[in-house]
Amino acid sequence: MLRKRQHRVFAMILVVLIAIAMVGSGFAVFFGGSGIPAPNQNSATNTNTLADYQAKKTRLATLAEQAKTDTGNVALQTDLGNEYYDAGLEAETVAPSESAENYKHAVEAYQNVLKVNKDPNVMVDMATAAFKSGQNDLAEKTYVEALTIKPDFLNGLVNYGIFLANVKQDLPGAIAQWQKAQNLAQPGTEQDQIKAFISQAQSQLKGGTNSSGGGASNPNPALKNGASTPAPTGK
Repeated sequence: MLRKRQHRVFAMILVVLIAIAMVGSGFAVFFGGSGIPAPNQNSATNTNTLADYQAKKTRLATLAEQAKTDTGNVALQTDLGNEYYDAGLEAETVAPSESAENYKHAVEAYQNVLKVNKDPNVMVDMATAAFKSGQNDLAEKTYVEALTIKPDFLNGLVNYGIFLANVKQDLPGAIAQWQKAQNLAQPGTEQDQIKAFISQAQSQLKGGTNSSGGGASNPNPALKNGASTPAPTGK
């Protein structure tokens, strides 16, 4: 079940970050030519998402109370982390000011899991939640640790590449991660997405680098700070 969720999270991360990047002036060039459609933003969809989000918050309150007294329960803490992660993702659309806080709570729950079980799946989820709440040092440390344990972890390679491109402005480093991921991905949508990331990063590098060395010029400040919603509403 966890692997299926990881697969879903990987796909959502790609779509969400691409859509957000198109709002800013810097990474619009980097991600804009990927050919991956942005999420549907019509009012009916947003209304449904808001209702889902409010229902999730109610469930989360109950789950969080249970988890307070059972921090060593790996299954419970994993569920709590996953619920907070998904709440953060939904909040990016319907309640941006609450998104970072949800991701921070996800990090806390995942940390409880990792005290008992060093699962690379959970580590990458935690690293991504940390990235999406601006805890960039923790995100990088955890991505690296997860990939040390499991070097061929597709989601870890892709998401660490996204982190390197957006936070570190390290396009060569991002390309290296995505090239590893490309060799592991099954032919089809995921492989095509990764190829698009590599192509756009290579084009950006050919077009010029900034003074920090190798990064994209004029990066979107929200993405640079680890936020996945445009400043100042949101990560």
